[in-house]
This record gives sequence, C-alpha cells and structure tokens, in this order.
Amino acid sequence: MSQDYTYAEAAAKLRIAETTLRRWVSKGRVPCQRLGRLVRFTDEDLAAAYKRCPALAGRR
Repeated sequence: MSQDYTYAEAAAKLRIAETTLRRWVSKGRVPCQRLGRLVRFTDEDLAAAYKRCPALAGRR
C-alpha cells in the first residue's frame, strides 16, 4: 500500500525546501493528489519527481 506524504514530508524525502516543492507543484513539474485544498504525494509521485526534475537526479 502506498503512503501519502504532506508537503513537509515530501520535501524532506526529496531533500528540497518546502517552498521549492510548492513552486514546482504549481508549475506542474511534480505530480500530486488533490482533494479540494488538501494536497498529498504518493511514493509514485515522488518517483516521478525524480524523473521530471533534473535537479533531483543526484539526490537519491
């Protein structure tokens, strides 16, 4: 079963600032799951972020 992460948890897992993650989500660079105003990230979303964002390539 996939785990859901908040902005803070996802940013920590990706090792980037939360504000950077919020900016990337607003630009569509990182996929997320939205339920109204609630935003959550799955393991699959974070894996896709590594593929889409070259800046994350060396952070795994």
